[in-house]
Amino acid sequence: MSKKPETTASLCLSKLALFSLGLFFSIFFFAHLTLHNDHVQMLLKAFRVIDDGQWSHFGNATTGMGFLPGSFLTAVSAIPMKIYFSPYSALAVILLFHVISYLLFADVLKKNFKPVIILDFLLLYWLSPWRVEQTELYNPAYLFLFSAVHFYTAYHMNKKSFWMTFFHVLTIGFCVQVHFSVLMLGILSLGLWGFRYLKVNWWGFVAGSAVVALSLLPWLMAYLEHRELAVAVSKESNSFIGKNFVLVYPVLKGISYWIRYGAISYGRHIFSEINFLWIQDLTVQKIVSGAFHGGKYLFTAVTVVFSAVVQWKIFKKVWKTDRPFKIRQDRTLVQGEERIYLYAFYMFCSMILATGLSPVEFNHWHLILAFPIVTVLITIAFSQLRDRMPARRFAWIFSAVLVVFSLFNIFGALGSRVHSYQSNFHRDVLQLYKEYHQHPENKSNNNYLQWKHEEK
Repeated sequence: MSKKPETTASLCLSKLALFSLGLFFSIFFFAHLTLHNDHVQMLLKAFRVIDDGQWSHFGNATTGMGFLPGSFLTAVSAIPMKIYFSPYSALAVILLFHVISYLLFADVLKKNFKPVIILDFLLLYWLSPWRVEQTELYNPAYLFLFSAVHFYTAYHMNKKSFWMTFFHVLTIGFCVQVHFSVLMLGILSLGLWGFRYLKVNWWGFVAGSAVVALSLLPWLMAYLEHRELAVAVSKESNSFIGKNFVLVYPVLKGISYWIRYGAISYGRHIFSEINFLWIQDLTVQKIVSGAFHGGKYLFTAVTVVFSAVVQWKIFKKVWKTDRPFKIRQDRTLVQGEERIYLYAFYMFCSMILATGLSPVEFNHWHLILAFPIVTVLITIAFSQLRDRMPARRFAWIFSAVLVVFSLFNIFGALGSRVHSYQSNFHRDVLQLYKEYHQHPENKSNNNYLQWKHEEK
């Protein structure tokens, strides 16, 4: 009995250390960003609000699909910078969204498993380069909150609840104003309701819908004046709704991302494109680069197999036990771990439908809404591994994952496609703001490559 307080204190200190490390990596990544067009789109919204009080009700340009509503996106990026002019003000909101997402997922996990699972979740979610590298001033960075709130509310909607329904509707309604991948959440909610996974409080639904409708009114008024900015499939792209089902490959690519979200197999900009130019000695640079890029594939192979096997077993169990597509079966009775698995299964199906319906090709950030729930599944399996394995051996595995994650986070920030040891994002944003005023034609040009710059 005397060891229990020490064990609890040790667990708390370990969680605090991992949480602090994740915050450090997030800030480190953000500080070394290299300015590009996605950042400029966000910053121009802030500059216009700060200087002229001009509010942009359109979001960032989608890939060949026009502009989504964007009043909410403008609010979360521009208001913090208006209060205190620094890109770190916008970062504070992004980090707040990520922290809340962690807390919501962790709350469900700790209610269904041993307390130590939170330590595993901090490692696999909070410290994951998949999350850390999304600490960036562009719209997908905000999606972690929507993924978490959607899961949390759906999980608790096994009984009718005004507030859970209210926030569930708000999640979809405000995610529409952030990123086109909201299609995944919309399909998922319809599926969860249709297959009786959740119960809807209709007063909560009406209240949430009313708030969403009010938030969209400014966009609607702006849209009536600028119909050319509507959400529409670009004629020049030769695309159509459902194109990816015809091509097949994009759907398979989406499935591969689902598996990769649970593994050390990141987007190429922080995987194959990591460089070591910050090491001045060429011999040392080559040795470190060779060791890192050679060794990473071992961890990639092991973790991809682990992710695929774990999720195959989980979905196989869901298919046999819960019969997820059986009509008129009350799934609100499903509880605990099984309820998490069932939600993940429906999310997987929604992702396949969304990728198939999409008229354009996508990358990993288009599906990042799926990353958190995939990590929840991997965390549960990882924690079960802890129970079956000798403590010392598991400690080595835990430490190895921590070291690998840390190396990717440090090396990715110091040298990769959109990060560099020479970059200073705060300095570059201040320079951008200066050029925004020096050359009036820059104010209406979202393409940073075409900007006029200060002569040096």
